[in-house]
Amino acid sequence: YIMTIIKKMRKLLYIFAFLFTCYVSGQQEFSYGVVIGNSFYTIANNNGTNSMNTDDYSTITFGGYGEYNFTEKTGIKTEILFAKNTFFYYPTKQPFEMNILSISPNFKYDFGETYRDGFYMLAGPKLAFITGVKSEGEDVKDSFETFNLGAQLGFGWRILKFFDIQTKLDYELTPFFKLNNGNKSNFFGAVISANIDLSRVLSNN
Repeated sequence: YIMTIIKKMRKLLYIFAFLFTCYVSGQQEFSYGVVIGNSFYTIANNNGTNSMNTDDYSTITFGGYGEYNFTEKTGIKTEILFAKNTFFYYPTKQPFEMNILSISPNFKYDFGETYRDGFYMLAGPKLAFITGVKSEGEDVKDSFETFNLGAQLGFGWRILKFFDIQTKLDYELTPFFKLNNGNKSNFFGAVISANIDLSRVLSNN
């Protein structure tokens, strides 16, 4: 089962790499950059007796993005981000550290006079892959759902020629943890980030 998930993850990364290569061929429409921010999260449980909870509520997230505009107003912005969420199992207070790789292909609508200029909105799916989970030094990834599907809605603002401030609401539609009795837990929250457009920095356009 784990090998199947890994193979699916590799296929998705290959597809993204292929799309990335295609985007590069359209130099006027494609841009890329780095993302640095903070992920604020909490956990929704459908059972209060045996559930997952968190004390930290936030974690550093970082990665990169590729963006392609179809028109002067619309485009696709795909982010690949890494984060580490910490939480515990109630009532035993057993701690967990979870490493997550997420891929978010979002539709983007830009309200500026030209694309990548001013205020914009984003919406789309998020694919989350749990790459590792540890509890008190032990590998416990097999106890969790290693692939999760989520939805995102957000907005941003290009405040400088190559610098965006962005906020996205984030809700996982599928649980990262579930039991045979129907109990399950989902992450939801928001990501606030700074996006640096390296394509403009390097081209000086």
